[in-house]
Amino acid sequence: MNVALTGSRGFIGSHLKTRLEKDGHKVIEWDLRQDPPQCIKDFDPKDCNYVIHLAAYANVRQSIKDPQKYWKNNVENTTRIQKICHYNNIPLMYASSSCIHNWWLSPYGTSKKVNEETAFEHQVALRFTTVYGDGARENMFIPKLLDGKVDYVTKHTRDFIHVDDVVEAIILLMNKNIRLLKPAYDIGTGIGNQVHTLADIAGYNDLPLVNGEECEAQDNTANNADLLQLGWKPTISIDEGIKSFYKYAEETING
Repeated sequence: MNVALTGSRGFIGSHLKTRLEKDGHKVIEWDLRQDPPQCIKDFDPKDCNYVIHLAAYANVRQSIKDPQKYWKNNVENTTRIQKICHYNNIPLMYASSSCIHNWWLSPYGTSKKVNEETAFEHQVALRFTTVYGDGARENMFIPKLLDGKVDYVTKHTRDFIHVDDVVEAIILLMNKNIRLLKPAYDIGTGIGNQVHTLADIAGYNDLPLVNGEECEAQDNTANNADLLQLGWKPTISIDEGIKSFYKYAEETING
């Protein structure tokens, strides 16, 4: 199958691209950095059988500083892609966020709310929780934790899901008949972890505990019952992942 993929060089997209190619699919990389995107202007519906749209700005706090940037990239491009797929009868999955459940807190959350409101029938929103793994942004909590660069912890509860489990969820949904899928799926483990507890596991027992930003939801634990019913389940737990990382690091240092 020919799969058009935006964000193919980003965090989740790069992992998904590798998996799609491993499964024998041809990946067509759509670059959205131009305005308007050249890939959209040159689009030929005969070129692809499926579209997965992952390109988006995803930093909640940054969206407060530059809301117009988030609107232009996250909303305008997504709306174009939704229309293209609808009028050419091409299945579409697109990146949403757990922020949708508290969308009014930030321009980022608002952009995802608009995405879901403008979607057509049989277009599926992927509501990612807090994704971590190789290639994640360095300013995210888990990379900072593993790199020893955490200055404080918050009282937030977060559903940390490994990027490999995210990819498996996307592949599972892609292989289903999109007409039988629901308009949106929470993509998370369904297990909430208190941020400061994870810091304790990593050995940070004396970091300042703060409330966190008002633009961030207190708890983003996924309601993943619909995804579980389709046969998916997470395989990597965040606490075991952190313990394994430090065990590996200690064994490497000690030979």
